[in-house]
Amino acid sequence: MSSLIATPEFQLNALVGGLALLLMTWARVERVTHRVLFGALTALLLLRYAVWRVVATMPPSDLGFETLFAWVFLGFELTAIVYTLMSIHMLMRRRDNRAQADRGEAALRERHARGEDLPAVDVFICTYNEELAVLEKTIIAAQAIDYPRLNVWVLDDTRRDWLREYCERRGVHYARRPDNRHAKAGNLNNGLRLSAGVTDAPFILVLDADFAPQRQIVYRMLGLFEDRRVGLVQTPQFYYNADPIQHNLRATDSWVDEQRVFFDVLQPAKDAVDSAFCVGTSFIVRRDAITEAGGFPVGSVCEDIHTTYLLLRHGRITRWLGERLSNGLSAESIIDYINQRSRWCLGTVQLALLPDGPLRGPGYSLSARLHFLHGLLHWLGKPFMVLVLLAPALYWYAGVSAFHATPQAFAAYGLPSLVMFWAYSYWVSQRRCLPVFSEVSQLVAAMAVSGTLARAMLKPFGHPFKVTAKGLDRSRTVVHWKLVAVFGGLLVALQGAAAMAALGGEALTPGDQLNLVWTGIALVLCLSALMACVDLPRPQQEERFPWRARARVRTAAGEGESRFVNIAADGALLEGRGPLKRLRVGQPLEVHVEPVGWLPAHLAARGRAGAELKFAATEAQREDLVRHVFNVPPSHVAVQVRPWQAASALFASAGMRAPGAGFARLSLRLLFAVLAVCIVLVTTGCNLTPPLKDPDLSVPSQWPAGATAPGAQPVDWRSFVQDEELRGLIATALEQNRDLRAYAAKAREARANYAGNRASLFPALGLSAHAQRAQTTPQGSLSPVGNLPSDGRVSNSFDVQAGVMSYELDFFGRQQSTAQQSGALAEAGDKDHAAARMNLVGEVSNAYLTLRADRALLALAESNEAALNANADTIGRARAVGGAAQLDVYRVQSLLQTARVRQEEYRMRVAQDLQWLNVLVGRPVPPETGSARPWPERSTAQVAAGLPSSLLQRRPDLLAAYARVEAANAGVGAAKAAMLPTISLTALAGGVSKELSTLLSSGNSSWAGVLGVSLPIFDWGRRSANVSASEERLAAAMAGYEWAAQGGFREVAPALVASDHLQPQLEAQQARVQVLEKVAGISRTRFRSGMEDYFSSQDAQRELYTGQQQLIELQLKAAVNTVNLYKALGGGWGSA
Repeated sequence: MSSLIATPEFQLNALVGGLALLLMTWARVERVTHRVLFGALTALLLLRYAVWRVVATMPPSDLGFETLFAWVFLGFELTAIVYTLMSIHMLMRRRDNRAQADRGEAALRERHARGEDLPAVDVFICTYNEELAVLEKTIIAAQAIDYPRLNVWVLDDTRRDWLREYCERRGVHYARRPDNRHAKAGNLNNGLRLSAGVTDAPFILVLDADFAPQRQIVYRMLGLFEDRRVGLVQTPQFYYNADPIQHNLRATDSWVDEQRVFFDVLQPAKDAVDSAFCVGTSFIVRRDAITEAGGFPVGSVCEDIHTTYLLLRHGRITRWLGERLSNGLSAESIIDYINQRSRWCLGTVQLALLPDGPLRGPGYSLSARLHFLHGLLHWLGKPFMVLVLLAPALYWYAGVSAFHATPQAFAAYGLPSLVMFWAYSYWVSQRRCLPVFSEVSQLVAAMAVSGTLARAMLKPFGHPFKVTAKGLDRSRTVVHWKLVAVFGGLLVALQGAAAMAALGGEALTPGDQLNLVWTGIALVLCLSALMACVDLPRPQQEERFPWRARARVRTAAGEGESRFVNIAADGALLEGRGPLKRLRVGQPLEVHVEPVGWLPAHLAARGRAGAELKFAATEAQREDLVRHVFNVPPSHVAVQVRPWQAASALFASAGMRAPGAGFARLSLRLLFAVLAVCIVLVTTGCNLTPPLKDPDLSVPSQWPAGATAPGAQPVDWRSFVQDEELRGLIATALEQNRDLRAYAAKAREARANYAGNRASLFPALGLSAHAQRAQTTPQGSLSPVGNLPSDGRVSNSFDVQAGVMSYELDFFGRQQSTAQQSGALAEAGDKDHAAARMNLVGEVSNAYLTLRADRALLALAESNEAALNANADTIGRARAVGGAAQLDVYRVQSLLQTARVRQEEYRMRVAQDLQWLNVLVGRPVPPETGSARPWPERSTAQVAAGLPSSLLQRRPDLLAAYARVEAANAGVGAAKAAMLPTISLTALAGGVSKELSTLLSSGNSSWAGVLGVSLPIFDWGRRSANVSASEERLAAAMAGYEWAAQGGFREVAPALVASDHLQPQLEAQQARVQVLEKVAGISRTRFRSGMEDYFSSQDAQRELYTGQQQLIELQLKAAVNTVNLYKALGGGWGSA
């Protein structure tokens, strides 16, 4: 963990995370400067990431499909990035028309109060095959609009006689046409033509069949038409039911539908440049403006956005009024949800391809074109979500990588931009975006939209208009098997690949590591999308609206009071108290609904939530009830993300009482603020550590001898050692050697010290709680905790507190310098351990080589002794028969004893070599060690010398010495920082209560923040002396490093010189031995022929023996020199 914290990638992400938390906590969306600052930081990180992706992560051009896939992936990824950058730019500006709507409403009402005529409004309700249960709510609510001159038109595109009769009874206009050409646009144009001959109102309010308007909708919107340029005013769509994603993920009250970002965030930005998009319902358009433009456009299946650009091309502007002025039905099935978005995508592409469209046609401002391009890029970027899921599967099963980068590189370039983008999205959308949920909302429809894009490229026009079905029976669970098969199959494939990679036992490559993390994210998205593809039942025929009003209930037993929990047009849920307690299921009663009056009902069911009532209202009462219910804001459908609600549900499911939401928000904000400050201070605080000076070291450009290989790399000891027996001895020594264990323990100790010092950079979070019962007096109490009243009574007290208990704000870098110092010492400990390993490899190798050479010398001595012993026997027999003198016997006995002395000497050396190996290896080695491989067969490979400058990076002892220089330098910074003030922070949040049950309620919450400053004024020069001592330690460490480096050069150069000269010596000695063997052979022949005496022949044999000894010793010297050169050059400790 400590090594992770020390990496530049972690520190960069900590800085980005700290800035993001600070901006999320203190920046205000309403302020332009704050939007510019946050947006600019996000855009900068995204651009940095995009440049890195193009420059550093693409594969070679000759990989075939992998290259093609990588570039396709990058293309769609850059499309998404450009869309995000355009969003950031557009959100710099925004417009709020609510104040103008207030003035306009006041002016219209004042004119009406004076008796002046107000402009008439025609209400167009477009319907296609909707049931009366859906349609009647819109018609009744439209008739209830608070405006004096209003005409309601029902535009029926399915030619239903029963609907015409219903409209006659309701007193509203009815219009139909003989066919359905041009779908909704054609229906609107038919209504435009028919109404022009009857009511001909100058303004037209357009509603979908499932959108019930609020009473004030017309007054609020008409005021914006005071500007004659305004051709259309649009209001947002709000839904009184959860969309399929919210409902299927059981997040209705804690997650918002994806369109909220468009309505509440993007539309005000479009309005700032007079280009607010029409969204098909809940808008008012000038009749003359749309008539002059040729009616509602029919060239696209999305007549709404087409209407926007038709009006813009004719010199009009469009306005946005961000108020809840209507409530409608969202798509209820995931299939309808997907089809709806596919239609929007197709319509946008069609509009882009039209000759008079916003991309190709004349008459549009640059801002209007850019906003359309922004909307088009939203759909063109959808395939990127599909590729995000497919990419890890292709990597694991086909070896195709879309992303050629290491995890460290992605952490440095990708993760900061992702963190900042998520934070910015959450902040600028005012809690309407949230990671995972936002991606799932996009992902569910992404595959269908990608297919729509492909079809649109081949055949953009001629596709039928698919109407979103509303109000159907949704009382059963519906599994959409095609979608489940896609996401489920991908889920299984990714799980299998991840399991094989994680449990395969093979070392993971950087690509494996990156794709393993990627696979984990894809699994979360796949699982969430899979859950969203199962439509959960919606048992209520009428959507329920939360309503906490008081209720009066009248039964046969009398009248009493209760309280509504929720209400619908066909029934209500009441708290089961008062007279409802004594009522049986099925019994009749009356309930008073303000302002409808008394409604007949019966008790349909009773449960934990309360008493379920079923209304038996008359038609007039039902109309009043519909007018009332659809003016109640449906607060059960979230319009902002509520993260704490999910946590509260978790507490409740565990049988625990969750703290109040206000208390939780206060605690989280305080904690986030403190963490943000701490992270920013850690990563950006002042640091008094001086710049490290270069060592006073002269590095030669070339070695004085030997061949220099500039690209030579350190060789692993397993590759350097070619003798299997020696490899086994080294491996055992690395495990068993006690001296090496001591070095390893010291390295671990240094790492642990570093982890402890590094932890001081971050706040220590703590939790404490107390429960006490004590008697107090007016003068106080004996309680060590406090929190008791001084009234002399026995009382209880409970408290809990959590937060940052005590944290030193590292303004001057003292803690950071101390952590750097301990980190450098930990690095030195690691390098010392590596140097000890390398030295042990060398010592074991040299001891083994010496043992082998001594065994060869022993074998040579034994052979010589055997020969001399045989000669002594021969001379003895010759003396017995008078063929030799006694002097000859003595002389040969002297030679034999000399050979035996030498033989014992080599036996002693072999035994000593074995004992030394026992010590080095850490346990007894077999007595026959070193005898398996014939001498002088090589036990090690040759070593190539790199440039002298590479020695400073290859030798672990030099790296350890330099790490101690860095540690001493950081110690100077810590000593200097100790001269400055110490600033500490304590931040706590908690609760204090007399009752345990109310301890975490919002009324008992409490918090505290303490900032402390400490500075010793006079310490008799102690801190100044510490600075001087630290500087001298730095000087000593630097001198030690320079001496070690010079020593390293001194070790390499002689070894290279020896290597150059030993080889000619070996060749000459081998040639000499060969000559001596011939001389000895000739001498033996002459002796047997009587041409020489024995001792003349023995002189030649003795000279051969001496030459063979010298050859073995020279071979040992060369082998040991190779090992010493390997050690001097740094060995292969990095992979040891």
